[in-house]
Amino acid sequence: MKHEAGLKSAYEEAFRLSCQKLFECDIDAVCQNTKALFSPESNSWSVRYFGQECIIRRTDSSVVFESPKELDTTEKVLVLHYLIHACPVHLTGKPVSFKDVPNGGAIYYDTFKKRSIDPLVKIFSGDPEGFKTAAGTIGGRTDTFGDVSVVVPVFPLVPVTYVIWLGDEEVGSRGTILFDSSVDCFLPVEDIVVAAGVGAYRMIRAYRNG
Repeated sequence: MKHEAGLKSAYEEAFRLSCQKLFECDIDAVCQNTKALFSPESNSWSVRYFGQECIIRRTDSSVVFESPKELDTTEKVLVLHYLIHACPVHLTGKPVSFKDVPNGGAIYYDTFKKRSIDPLVKIFSGDPEGFKTAAGTIGGRTDTFGDVSVVVPVFPLVPVTYVIWLGDEEVGSRGTILFDSSVDCFLPVEDIVVAAGVGAYRMIRAYRNG
């Protein structure tokens, strides 16, 4: 309980700091770097997030997430970090594994695998078509990696590819998650873990609710 309370407090502080940093950012630069849109009339940002329009309105002292309403603090921080940290670079089209992400991908791999890859393989290795359908509910499309794979647009410039190799009697199923090699130019490594985990969770939730 103490750990959960500390984690909640840390994310609340991260949200507060991110709101402050967003106010300091150049609006035009943010739009160019993220493919977000800004409306002076409503004083709000709009950015695609898992296939949905995410609207963040600036107030006098903070920001308010107007849509979608169900985002928790962790996801709100993820969205804000994308707007704040994105650099003026283009997607490379070169896929890399999480271990190859600069600045700590290998260090965080065990946590990354436990949160994102393992649940995905456990749920979807027995139902590849369900995997594709679940991905479609969050804006994903099928790809050509492994035995079955899907590409999910977490943000306009952060595509995440989820890959599964189907096992048999001798070899168990396994999976991986791939990113564009530019991913660290748009999100800090800790947020890459969160983004991949949220995508996996959303697909699993859609599958179970399907």
